[in-house]
Amino acid sequence: MIFRSLINDFGFDNIITNVKKTGWWFVPVVGIWGVVYYMNAWAWYFIIDAKQKEVSFIYVLKITISGFAINYVTPFINLGGEPYRILMLKELTGTNSAVSSVILYTMLHFLSNFFFWVTAILYALILLPLSTELKIIMEIALLILSVFIWFVFRRHKRGVFESLLNFVAKVPLLKRLKKKLVPKEDSLMKIDDKIKHLYNNRPNAFIAALVLDYLARMVGALEFLFILKAIGMDISFMEAFYISAGSSFIINIFFFMPFQLGTLEAGLYLVLDSIKLSAGIGIYIGIINRAREFFWILIGLLLIQFKGIKKDKKTEGKKICLNISRMKTND
Repeated sequence: MIFRSLINDFGFDNIITNVKKTGWWFVPVVGIWGVVYYMNAWAWYFIIDAKQKEVSFIYVLKITISGFAINYVTPFINLGGEPYRILMLKELTGTNSAVSSVILYTMLHFLSNFFFWVTAILYALILLPLSTELKIIMEIALLILSVFIWFVFRRHKRGVFESLLNFVAKVPLLKRLKKKLVPKEDSLMKIDDKIKHLYNNRPNAFIAALVLDYLARMVGALEFLFILKAIGMDISFMEAFYISAGSSFIINIFFFMPFQLGTLEAGLYLVLDSIKLSAGIGIYIGIINRAREFFWILIGLLLIQFKGIKKDKKTEGKKICLNISRMKTND
């Protein structure tokens, strides 16, 4: 229903016209995001420690694609896919493990985003002829992002909920929230232990997941390279990287907008203008971005609708055997 309304609002004819304009370049534009989701899934797979928990990678990949699809169409904060991931994973790993792995991946996903933006800002400050005002803005952004990176690393090391509970206990105005959290304190502490365990006891898995998610963003930047090549514009990979990171930064500032309505186009306008490219091209890029998003939203929703996501057969078989043995014991 939501997917159909988005297509209608955007204009199906408008999408088709611009896809035709892109020609065969639209295939790698769409395909490159298959690679991005594949790398995202591997990053989450490392966090879950899925081999030990006997969760198949294909299962994780399907949940990843569907989770991102739900995020795209979720009004406000674009995090609707996270409860879905927990729901689909908890039957295999348990609720605490499912919640902690999703929280961990979300934190790590934000962290790779911060590194992505920092790389783009450093590129712009060193190599691009920026105005004094824009340089100051970027230097301030660089400082803020550095603080965020430090904070997220600290949360991985020391946990999330312990600090939250301590903070709530010290603020008189949050008494109601404290009453709601106290009965769940044991569960929250268990989740916190799993969050700290990844960073403190499995540093190789943490680093591998972070690097994979960061590289996935670099691969995603190829989308802009392909789109602009489709209309005869020859730009470098680093320029495409800068466009991707800059537009992503502006989109995330206005994270509360469902389906990034208006923010994608505004972000592209500002970023293209800063590197002396025609800002009007941003409208065309935005349309092709939307078309690509529609394709992967459809794939993600189909995986849900047609039961593309199923329980891991091996794990399900073990559960059946366990139930049979319990029945025999009871007899």
